[in-house]
Amino acid sequence: MKNNEISNLKSFKTLIKKGDKNAFKIIFNTYYKRLYLFSLNYVEDKYAAEEIVENVLLKLWQKRNKLDKIDNLKSYLYTMVRNASLDYIKKEKKFIRLDLEKHDSVTLKDQFIIEEETYAVLFQALDTLPSKCRKVFELSCLEGLKYKDIAEDLQISINTVKSQRSRAIELLKSHLKNHPFFQILLATL
Repeated sequence: MKNNEISNLKSFKTLIKKGDKNAFKIIFNTYYKRLYLFSLNYVEDKYAAEEIVENVLLKLWQKRNKLDKIDNLKSYLYTMVRNASLDYIKKEKKFIRLDLEKHDSVTLKDQFIIEEETYAVLFQALDTLPSKCRKVFELSCLEGLKYKDIAEDLQISINTVKSQRSRAIELLKSHLKNHPFFQILLATL
């Protein structure tokens, strides 16, 4: 979200509290993918991450009458997703590696904001891609599916998957040319 959009979060909170479904839909559409990727970093299971984020957003809607107690809606959503992800891991008896000691100078809250803004830049760039390129890139690079599986899912040839993935990477490199982190990341794909 842009800075002016962030300042509008308070008005969104007010509208959601009043039961405005359109305001909730905007919050849902703005944060769903970011929260999903955030949860996926913890649980490493795309279905669990989807369920966690959907449940968090559902709780936001169900508890909308208490929204005035929340100072920062974005931090609240990320904290809820993190806690739900950690609960999932405990239930599944999985271990999570939290390497926070490396980041002594960066607080956990700062890390969430940095991650969220990084995802925002990526999703803005992904929105510029043609739909087929974007779908192939997401399945291949974000979800880690193999070319064969993508080809079967999208009912296209493996060569089409390869060419659409390459095209997506080139378009993203061009769009993200002012973001060195993404240039390095895309070069490794």
